[in-house]
Amino acid sequence: MRTLLISLALFVVSGTAPATQTVTRLNGDVNMDGRICMDDSIQIIFHLWRDGRDLPCPDAADLNRDGFIDVADVIGGLRFIFYGDPIQDCPISCPGDYDYQEPYGY
Repeated sequence: MRTLLISLALFVVSGTAPATQTVTRLNGDVNMDGRICMDDSIQIIFHLWRDGRDLPCPDAADLNRDGFIDVADVIGGLRFIFYGDPIQDCPISCPGDYDYQEPYGY
C-alpha cells in the first residue's frame, strides 16, 4: 500500500509540470532548434537543389540578408561553423510558433 501511494504521488508530481521547449530565433537557425549548426546549411541545400522541401523559417535561411536564399547563405552558415565568421544578428520573423522536430532522413 505504501509503495502504491509513493508511486501515485510521483506520477502526479511528474505530470503537473509539462516540459516545454524554448526556441530562440536566430539568424541562420533554419530548422529552429535554438542553435546554428550544419543541419541548417544542409536544410538550405535540400531546399535549393534536392527536393525543394519547405524551410521552417525562410527568413532565418537568408543569412546575409540580401533578400535571396542561395548558395551564399549555405557558405555563410558553414563559414560560421568552421571558421567562426560572424552572422548578422537581426530580428527574425517566422510563421507562427514553430515546434522543432528532429530532422527526417537526409
